[in-house]
Amino acid sequence: MTPTRRARGPFHEITEGVYWFLALDVLLLLAAAPTLLLWSVIGAGPLSALLFVLAAIPLLPALAAGLYTCRAWRTDHELIPARHFVRGYRLNALDSLRVGAPLLLVLGVLGVNITQGGAVGTSALALLFLALGVLVLLALVRAVSIVSAFSFRMIDVLRLAVFTLLARPLATLALLSLGVLVLGIVLVIGEFLLLFTASLLVFALWASERPVAALLTERFVGSSQPSADDAAPAGPRPEGS
Repeated sequence: MTPTRRARGPFHEITEGVYWFLALDVLLLLAAAPTLLLWSVIGAGPLSALLFVLAAIPLLPALAAGLYTCRAWRTDHELIPARHFVRGYRLNALDSLRVGAPLLLVLGVLGVNITQGGAVGTSALALLFLALGVLVLLALVRAVSIVSAFSFRMIDVLRLAVFTLLARPLATLALLSLGVLVLGIVLVIGEFLLLFTASLLVFALWASERPVAALLTERFVGSSQPSADDAAPAGPRPEGS
């Protein structure tokens, strides 16, 4: 049965928004708990950068579920973030791990090269690896964003992630700006603030990725006979009922 739509005055919008962001923040922290625990026990060492990055694997399905929840809330305006989050986690966990874990491994190897390169004095190579790491990280976040909204094949997700980084430069710039914001929060204030702003950052990511979702829907989802160079047609992720 379709629930009766609630009156949505300014007071309802504010109170529901506060509740929704708080609930999503708690859900994200619970899903990210394994990563936070692993980060707390990783010590300094030659492979610490690799271990630190690989420990972020549980963040992949958490991010995909958070993006799915944002899309569901703005589409349906239903005040049930937990149900949307659990559904999004179940639908996207495997795909986000398949597409994101290899990219995280590449990031980890680049991280080792950066730290060890600085140690042996090859700063030029370290800068090159850093630039490659930024590109891989952008592709990783974009791929998880695509997975959270569409059901493409994994190889197509990677291709579309790279394609949209070039085809939607403003969205890519917004993605890079969010990364700089997160880095600034960590360096200036402290990583603890991320625990309280996780839902806001995920919502900002979802909002910045909407042009990318629109492009993919227009060019690939709605096409019944794609060319050989295009991704296989797929539908959007289903919403919770």
